Amino acid sequence: MPSGWSEVARGACRALADELAKVTSRRTETDVPLLDGQEAGHTATRRLVRFEAQNEIGSAEGTRGLLVVQELQMEVEVISVFGAVVTLSVPSDAPSMREATLRIDLSWLLSAQSRRLWELQEGGPGFNAEAALKAVTPPDSGMVSSAPETGERLEPGETDRLNDGQRRAVELGLTPGVTWLWGPPGTGKTTTISALVAALAKRGKRVLVAAPTNAALDVVVTSLFDRAPQLAQDGTLVRLGQPTETLLNHPAGDAVLVDVVAAQRGTALAAERVAVGRRRQEVRNALVELRRVKGPFSNEQQQRRSELEWEAAELAAVAEGLDRLLLQFRRAICRDARVVAATAHQTVLDVLKGLTFDVVVLDEASMTTSVLALLVAGAGGGHTVIAGDFRQLPPVAVAGTPAAREWLHKSPFEKAGLVRAVKEGNAVHRLAALTTQYRMRPTIGRVVSTAFYRESPLVTAAAVLDRERRSRIRWASGELVVLDTSRLAARTARRQGTASRYNLMHAQLITALLGAATTQTRDLAMISPFTAQARLLESLLVDFGMDRWSSATVHRFQGGERDIVIYDTVDTGRGLPRLHPWFTDQDPESTGTRLLNVAASRAKDHLVVVGAFDQLHRAGSSADPLWRFFAHLLDEAIHLPWQEMLDLSDGSTEQIASSEVWSRLNEDIARAANVEMWLPADPLVGLPKVLPALRSLPAVNGEVHSSTVWIEPDRDGYLPAEALHARREGVNIRPCLPILESSAVVGDVVWSAGASLLGPDPGVVLRTESAPFADLVRRTQRRKRSAAVPGSGQLGDDCGRCQRMLVRFELLHRGSPDLRYECPSCDRSTRRMVRS
Repeated sequence: MPSGWSEVARGACRALADELAKVTSRRTETDVPLLDGQEAGHTATRRLVRFEAQNEIGSAEGTRGLLVVQELQMEVEVISVFGAVVTLSVPSDAPSMREATLRIDLSWLLSAQSRRLWELQEGGPGFNAEAALKAVTPPDSGMVSSAPETGERLEPGETDRLNDGQRRAVELGLTPGVTWLWGPPGTGKTTTISALVAALAKRGKRVLVAAPTNAALDVVVTSLFDRAPQLAQDGTLVRLGQPTETLLNHPAGDAVLVDVVAAQRGTALAAERVAVGRRRQEVRNALVELRRVKGPFSNEQQQRRSELEWEAAELAAVAEGLDRLLLQFRRAICRDARVVAATAHQTVLDVLKGLTFDVVVLDEASMTTSVLALLVAGAGGGHTVIAGDFRQLPPVAVAGTPAAREWLHKSPFEKAGLVRAVKEGNAVHRLAALTTQYRMRPTIGRVVSTAFYRESPLVTAAAVLDRERRSRIRWASGELVVLDTSRLAARTARRQGTASRYNLMHAQLITALLGAATTQTRDLAMISPFTAQARLLESLLVDFGMDRWSSATVHRFQGGERDIVIYDTVDTGRGLPRLHPWFTDQDPESTGTRLLNVAASRAKDHLVVVGAFDQLHRAGSSADPLWRFFAHLLDEAIHLPWQEMLDLSDGSTEQIASSEVWSRLNEDIARAANVEMWLPADPLVGLPKVLPALRSLPAVNGEVHSSTVWIEPDRDGYLPAEALHARREGVNIRPCLPILESSAVVGDVVWSAGASLLGPDPGVVLRTESAPFADLVRRTQRRKRSAAVPGSGQLGDDCGRCQRMLVRFELLHRGSPDLRYECPSCDRSTRRMVRS
């Protein structure tokens, strides 16, 4: 037992306990309320129940979670998600339920790490505490190296497709001890790792290759196939866990899966599990195809959906039983393999727990907590390679205690002191830094390097200059493009009045960007730092997308690349008056700096940044990476006026003149079956103009009205006279404070405005017609419905004392939503909170 290990283990355990406590306390923000539960079928051991989700379901089919019904909790699986309708597989003995809460988090992984650390506080078999400590503590000799370091020389053939920097990194990684590999974007970190692992395997070493995500892991595994195809034979290389399409689509991908290897060796249970897994994937693919159907389902399609959901639930139950029976077979396969590839979390789970390796390679270590890094490193004997880019995304943790900040907010790069040493200009012991980048065109690469890699500047490889441009689009006349929304007065709001930010006008402008695409626009990504905005952009793919188009958050795109990247900054300082700290924190190592770095460096040929630069690029200094990036971007980019962008597009998004707003709204309402509006405080001179059309909407369906007009009252709770008149005329008027949006969803049409849409001067008004986009905007903006706080589609109540309408208050308390439904006149405490 090395000195200090027990104290380190206890400190890491405290950090995990703090994180678990915080995750539990934040569940009200991430829970998904479910309404209108209906039986949808049953299998031999499970029942299928469909609900209408009041929040976005951010998880794919096959995700497990907890269903909370009053005081009862039960394990469930997400079978399918169609818009707002989610189908769950619940235990056969579960009670009938109309309302419930779906809770999906990864706290079980934190619990598994904590249990493992408690087991190892005094050491234990299959774990090298000294190797674990070395991965998170500075070496005794200090961080500074007086001379360039070299390692074991590579043999002829092993240097193929490696530049000088990559070759030196591989040679250093072949020598025992801890090697740090710094791989900025596009510098071939994956190529370097695959060459190193192939060389280690050739020398007879048993290697564990780990990464924090399945996606990152499979990028390395497929690179290994290309570097050393012989590893994919006879169980020499084994992939443990859930593979991604990156691996499954590779010709050799199937052969390395642990159950496929076991089946080839005659294990009947494994062969059955492989068949079940393949069929589950086919069923999920079929459900994905059904989700692409536009308009309501036919009877045949509805029947097909029910059959697929039933089969998915049945297959999930069979797979779960087989997984329990296959544990020892999987351990034996991994024990015999030369190279095992698994996510970092797998090292504390049953299959790998206690197995040892000669060398441990941890990729994307900048995203890995120090706790998990030491657990992974402890599976080896001290020969450890820690690879990543500490200028890209950090680990994700929510607790702010001293223990959590030390062990969960820091990656091993920070914990071992490398980041500080690099920042101070010191040469770091056993650090290999890659500098030649092969991804970004010179202008993009120059801005990224200047902003984020001043200590180790990036050099663009000559091959990039000669690379053919595969994707073309009319507005991409330069490598850098700026779409400045400063004069648009676009409003930033929060999804369903809670925390995640979105910007409707930005999404509508990006709709216009996509509308200018051609068949040559093959490879494109829309990226945003906020989940709510990323999902709004994703909805555009139904009408505009091609096979290689995608939309996701920055976190989902780390490790990826696209020919064309559209980065939506979302924040404008309007609506929500304060920019997110991601855009104001001047710490060079801040999360916002890293998010911007990752987003910009995904682009190969063209990068377009959508943002209100009057807010994003204020007074600053060259010491601030964010300021440097925006300064060089604005200096070198082509500036595309948003009005010109609308003219280049296909007309899916159009600007509506102020004089035409009321007449065009009336036309849309006349064709719609439902309307929801969100109107910030202003004299609502336009409401009487659309009142006849609102009154003509379909009648109430049960307790749900076809229209809801959310209006922001004054600070004392009084509504404008126009709103009170519309309520007396039968329109569902609901007061809400504050209202950050200024928009309407009218059937399949989305409207937005810089000022109040029905005010005397609405400012810039945009109109976008797209059914998938309108559906998701409606679900993003609609207010949650519950017994305590009525939401969209429900009538409001009057105060029993003063008879004024109760107001929905949407407050944030320490980052978590605090929804209240009260009278601002009779409840002074609420009024004081809102004013403060």
